[in-house]
Amino acid sequence: MTDALVLRQDLSLALEQRVVSFPEDGQALIAIEFAGVCGSDLHVLATGDWVTTWPAVLGHEIIGIVEQCPGGEFTPGDRVVVDSRVPCGECIGCGRSANLCENLAWVGEIVPGGYQRYAVLDVRLLHRCSEDLDPHVGVLAEPLAVAMHGVNRLSEIPESVLILGYGPIGALVHAELEQRSPGSRIAVREPHSGRRKLASSFGAIPTSNDTRWPLVIDAAGYSTSLADAIELTRHGGEILAIAIPHTPVEIDAQALVERSIRLVGSVGFDDELPHAIDRLASNPDRYRPLISEMVSLSRAAHRLPTLTSDQSAGKVVISLAPEIADGMRA
Repeated sequence: MTDALVLRQDLSLALEQRVVSFPEDGQALIAIEFAGVCGSDLHVLATGDWVTTWPAVLGHEIIGIVEQCPGGEFTPGDRVVVDSRVPCGECIGCGRSANLCENLAWVGEIVPGGYQRYAVLDVRLLHRCSEDLDPHVGVLAEPLAVAMHGVNRLSEIPESVLILGYGPIGALVHAELEQRSPGSRIAVREPHSGRRKLASSFGAIPTSNDTRWPLVIDAAGYSTSLADAIELTRHGGEILAIAIPHTPVEIDAQALVERSIRLVGSVGFDDELPHAIDRLASNPDRYRPLISEMVSLSRAAHRLPTLTSDQSAGKVVISLAPEIADGMRA
């Protein structure tokens, strides 16, 4: 049995005990240390979208310790990060990359995820971490891989960039742009005062003017963010759409065509997860401040439903270690 934050089909959320099976060959039992809270998790909490098996245990940003691995692929004591993607393995897209699967599903929606103390997962989803990786920072590996993949899809990184939204993905995209093009000027549009302050602390420039930019990154996903991105992109510029809007959006297709704007969508990641793990291990101090709130599993049932209206400045992380208390609210 393990403590788990369980979402039922009526969208009630509660801390409960659930059975965890013994791992079979090809599986491992993971003692989860930290699990990140993603915007998609909050969407599932509010709607139940994407879940295929009820009750659900959400959480796809996971770091933990291997406790059992019958097949020997991992040794008990290994620290691992979880690849969140669960591709079908049969479609045309899967022949190119898991994130192009036409039936792509995710840990926490098709299989129980990280909002529990112990989980059994397929060893193909596990990536061994450096012993030097602080798990409190390593939990950012999955969303950092998402940010890396988005930046990899750009045609170039110009001298100036506008990021719409400085939530965790916007902040991680900024870190990746900074890593690859330290001379680029990064501006941010963000209404949340705490997030504007966080952006400023990393050298981004909060802005609200209507200047047009060679590259606009939609890391916000609000109802008009893509339309705003088009309006804010200069002739011949590029838009990276990395946020997931949860309602249909209208755009000015005429402006997209007449200003020769290149629109690039990016979902998940390809082979970036090991690189994200290495990046976090090599420069943890750059990423540690992006985690602004740590919530114990016992308090998560009360805190998660409030996150949409009472946002934290950075990433919210659930601590699965009983000895680690709530803290770091910003």
